[in-house]
Amino acid sequence: MKLRLIAISLIILSTGCSIATPLVVAGAGGHAIGRYEEDVNVRGAAALQEEPDLLTYSVEAIARNNEAKAVITYKKGLDSASYTDSIKSLTLYQIGLLYMNPYSEARDDDEALKYFNQHLTQYPDSKLRPKIKAKIALINQRKLETNQPSAAELLKLADRMVLLAEPTVPFDSELTPMSERAITTDRIGDAESVYLILYKNTASSEEMRAKALYQLGLIYMSEYNTHHDNTKAITYFRKISEEFPNTLVAEKAGKRVSQVINRQ
Repeated sequence: MKLRLIAISLIILSTGCSIATPLVVAGAGGHAIGRYEEDVNVRGAAALQEEPDLLTYSVEAIARNNEAKAVITYKKGLDSASYTDSIKSLTLYQIGLLYMNPYSEARDDDEALKYFNQHLTQYPDSKLRPKIKAKIALINQRKLETNQPSAAELLKLADRMVLLAEPTVPFDSELTPMSERAITTDRIGDAESVYLILYKNTASSEEMRAKALYQLGLIYMSEYNTHHDNTKAITYFRKISEEFPNTLVAEKAGKRVSQVINRQ
């Protein structure tokens, strides 16, 4: 059970901006591998552009056609008492998003509806409820459309140059992709909600909970964040030192506090 919790935590706290390269592409030469990787990155970027609420793990699953594996990972522990309702709520939401994304080869609107409706039934008070109702309405509207291009067809129509453009913002190297997206798309509140869900999940390791707070500190200290708030950044960093002093992140959090104070 502990391994399942670690898996979900790592999904949220994944670092690294690019999608990992597969070790082997059977029977492919250098040009084919390069084209394959470009398609992977384009598909991932397009899927994320379509749905900014996708976690990094979900984006990678769509990009590499690993949706089935991702769903299995997400579903682990849904019936476990060790998961908080907030974690389960977020998990069901991600599964629904995976199935409804038009760039997903595994797109299945009926499956998406199944998980969204399950969420509405099980978590009627969830903050995600308005978003899920909007997704259900979108799917029902989409069902009325006669022309629905496949994921492969949409990939051919995608603006590859725009989607593959390198970010121009020199972000802090310790920000996760989700944190970077929150800053660039002005979705700080959404990211904060996700990180606080992980922090409040006492079944997660102290290291993982501390890392969630660390990301919040980094987000609020970022000068590229339109909601930049040094006081909130310091509060999150100090919370790590107070609640998780024995974690690897604690020492870094202390240095970040000094960094924020010195630049004020």
